[in-house]
Amino acid sequence: MTETADFGIAWDWEYDADFVSLLAASCGRRGLSTVLIGPPDLAAVAPAVLGGARRFRAFLDRASDTTSAFEPVARAALEAGSLFVNHPLAARRAVNKAAMHLEFLSGGINVPYTIILPVYEKDPTAQIFKFDGVGVPFIVKPAHGGGGDGVLLGARSIADVMAARRDYLDDQILIQENIVPRILDGRPAYFRVYYAAGDVRACWWNPRAHLSERVAPEEMDRHGLREIERIAVRIHEISGLRFFSTEIAVTADGRFISVDYVNEPCDMRLQSRARDGVPDGVVADVCEALARFVRSAIGGRPSAEIEGGEQDRDRDRRAEGEAGVPPVDTA
Repeated sequence: MTETADFGIAWDWEYDADFVSLLAASCGRRGLSTVLIGPPDLAAVAPAVLGGARRFRAFLDRASDTTSAFEPVARAALEAGSLFVNHPLAARRAVNKAAMHLEFLSGGINVPYTIILPVYEKDPTAQIFKFDGVGVPFIVKPAHGGGGDGVLLGARSIADVMAARRDYLDDQILIQENIVPRILDGRPAYFRVYYAAGDVRACWWNPRAHLSERVAPEEMDRHGLREIERIAVRIHEISGLRFFSTEIAVTADGRFISVDYVNEPCDMRLQSRARDGVPDGVVADVCEALARFVRSAIGGRPSAEIEGGEQDRDRDRRAEGEAGVPPVDTA
């Protein structure tokens, strides 16, 4: 006999506990059943999922990219037809900053002037650029990685670039111009933006201090910031992700520039628990948006009868094909 839950949530980061608990509560208010699969639960849940005794109509994977023990569970859920909030192939593609830079450019999103250097191990003698167009200081970052890992904000020399290439031998390196935001009400116009199934929430963001504050609706209107919402929706269309964060700056001449393309999975620590976390109200809004999405997508019916679920899965497959994403390895 197969037991089917509405929503499976896999997580492996201890600081995700508050977020997944709030998300489960939002789902519960909509009559959705949830199964939380954290590290303590994996040994008990995995055999049932792998054996087909446990299925999920929808699935959120915040674990398999960092903990290999979760990979079989995520793969089994995918093969069983679960509707993933973020399809694993789309997520894998979106974390490549070099690929996203090019896709944003072609998709009509402003991005910093950037030079992409090849993997060091493939081309250690790649021509190092002159700083024309990039300026000094500039930013150096690996194409893969999150949480600011490997990002050098005040690079000034070829030596800084070469050090990054040697530190990340098997990754491309991005050299970006340093975007200077305009000042609005005494604060830099630099924003961390959360997209959750059509819902967009923007926060004032200090990239050096890692502190954020929710942008009030009246501030969005007073400062003409609604373009942020359009950009977030466009990123969703390009990446195929339904849940992510991004960073957007507004320059002195009024340009909206995506300076850090896609964060997936994104940090959802509560600010009440961690000073550099996400404002609690934003986390709550994200949870409500995701719960609404799951409720709408599955309609409370068996996955084979989900209205819109197959269309969403077809959309994922089309996006993967158009982007040249390889098929899922089911071996």
